[in-house]
Amino acid sequence: MASEVVLALPHKLRVMRMYRTGLKELINWSSNRHEWYPRAYALRQEFEDSRTLTDREEIRKKVEHGEELLARFRHWEPIIKPDFVGGTAYGVNPSQPKLKFVPNYDYMDEYKKGDHL
Repeated sequence: MASEVVLALPHKLRVMRMYRTGLKELINWSSNRHEWYPRAYALRQEFEDSRTLTDREEIRKKVEHGEELLARFRHWEPIIKPDFVGGTAYGVNPSQPKLKFVPNYDYMDEYKKGDHL
């Protein structure tokens, strides 16, 4: 069942959120994009087939059924981009700040003044 926050959303936003979440879950269950494309196409067809419905009760049942399916088939170990928090490479080799070297001539003798150029 969807949370109270999701239930309070307008119908269009609920359906859009459900579609987007469904695509992300399909990515988690697919080992590569070539597996994902047919699954994403099938999901899109389901949404397109339901687009012409006009009976409010039937629409409500379809949306609730879709949200239940999303909750039931949620992947236990979702794919997280490596550089995001929780990703496999998060915090590994963080980028260093760009520092510009400015020589301090007060601490250099006369012989080394031209060596930094």
